[in-house]
Amino acid sequence: MCEGVLSSLDVVLKISALIGGALAVATYWRNAKVKRAEWLSSLYAKFFESSSFKSIRRILDTHENAPELQPLRTSLEADETSQIDEDFVDYLNFFEFVASLRKLDQLKTQEISMMFHYYLRLLCKHAFVRTYIRKHDFENLDQLLTECVPEAK
Repeated sequence: MCEGVLSSLDVVLKISALIGGALAVATYWRNAKVKRAEWLSSLYAKFFESSSFKSIRRILDTHENAPELQPLRTSLEADETSQIDEDFVDYLNFFEFVASLRKLDQLKTQEISMMFHYYLRLLCKHAFVRTYIRKHDFENLDQLLTECVPEAK
């Protein structure tokens, strides 16, 4: 009789361990999703609600020959340091950070694309911008653009 109780207890303990392990994995994945949502919310606020990137977003959202684009093009091609150049580098650093979070598996490519696809496309729209990204070692951003924007390849 004692062996039957021990055997039953052993089965119960093994089942409990399996259930506990499954719950731990489920909790981990749920917490990871919550953390990604927090990252995305923070990035959304920084990019869309802050005025930090509005001027660069507006400049990049023009056609290739727009007069608003010329000061940026001139500054980047001359490799000079100006306010527009610094604002643009801050803009690129934001996306480099986003790309780094993806590389660290904190964000998924699909999540980034859902939120920033239009603005990632704008980085690929102008050849001089793409050249600058590659020339100045924004490697994570370059890889993100290649994966998120079909015409970036």
